[in-house]
Amino acid sequence: MARSLWPIENRRGRFAGSAPCDAIFAIFPTMPRFRADLDHINPYTPGRSIDEVAAELGIGDVAKLASNECPFPSWPEVVEAIAAAGAGVNRYPDNDQRVLRSATAAHLDVPEDHLWFGGGSSDLLRAIGLALGGPGTSTVYATPSFVLYRVITHIAGSKPVEVPLTADWVHDPPRLVEAIRDDTTLLYLCNPNNPTGTHLSFSDVKWIIDQVPDRVLVVVDEAYLHYADAPDFATAVPLAIERDNVVVTHTFSKVYGLAGLRVGYAVGSPATIRMLRKTQAPFPVTAVAQAAATEALRHQDRVADRVTHNRRERSRLSAALDYLGIEHAESQTNFLFHRFAGDPSSFALHGVIVRAGIDGWIRTTVGLEGENDRFLGALQAIESDL
Repeated sequence: MARSLWPIENRRGRFAGSAPCDAIFAIFPTMPRFRADLDHINPYTPGRSIDEVAAELGIGDVAKLASNECPFPSWPEVVEAIAAAGAGVNRYPDNDQRVLRSATAAHLDVPEDHLWFGGGSSDLLRAIGLALGGPGTSTVYATPSFVLYRVITHIAGSKPVEVPLTADWVHDPPRLVEAIRDDTTLLYLCNPNNPTGTHLSFSDVKWIIDQVPDRVLVVVDEAYLHYADAPDFATAVPLAIERDNVVVTHTFSKVYGLAGLRVGYAVGSPATIRMLRKTQAPFPVTAVAQAAATEALRHQDRVADRVTHNRRERSRLSAALDYLGIEHAESQTNFLFHRFAGDPSSFALHGVIVRAGIDGWIRTTVGLEGENDRFLGALQAIESDL
């Protein structure tokens, strides 16, 4: 007689819902014993897909404004590069990403040995957390900020030290520096910040780095730097070239429109990168992703067109929110963080997907002109019913 996969306790109806790891093990003694601190970690929840919402509501046209993706399709030359690279996927990709590394170094005007690539910048952030974390360490970051900082900190076995943003949803440099403890090994700075869209000036970033002890690695996450146009904003890449305790991360998932291929890179000193790579799995960037990113770098004129579109539509959405009397943060990204008193899922009834935020605020990606019009129409309709 085959043994049941479910413990007898469950067959008798004695278990329902969720419980801490130890409690689950007591109820399901045949399960593996997982780390107890996994109770502090919730799996990352991505924005709902267009197909999911369309199938649920029985509609064919959905504006996905929840995941900060590029709303434009890949350029034809990138699609051709992807197709060509697909013929060789029976072989492992280049673990050192030599062609992509050379192209990126030329684009940034940095030495090749100062670059480190991964499966999206989140892969690099995870490797960094593992390399700097462990029992007896702490990690400092702002809140609200990129949700993975907290997840990675717990995965790494480090103690999270969360520093609230200011009332204007901006990083608070003095409080971040004051939060550094004797056991702190890592500080994350998301600039511009996700989910608020706000930014720190270059002088503020440099001031923070100047105050941080050399033993603390400062990671400046610049996933949205292409969209920033504030006069006082500048990349921290020069600081990463100069200092061993600074790493800057970038991604091809935003303005380059390669979110589905997962490729990102970091800039830092060769010695620091050498240590960080020890916690990264081999072959982190597929051959197809390397080919696509290399080709995408060749089209900076089209990148500029996308940035111009985003700036125009972001300004239009901001003005519309102002007209409707809806408070919002000042954005330097491809999304807006704004107040909303209702249920964010109600937008789906109007064929629009937005990202739920915190404390009555939500995040809405800047899409194509028609998608943004649809969002504004949905917003006005929902607000009128509240």
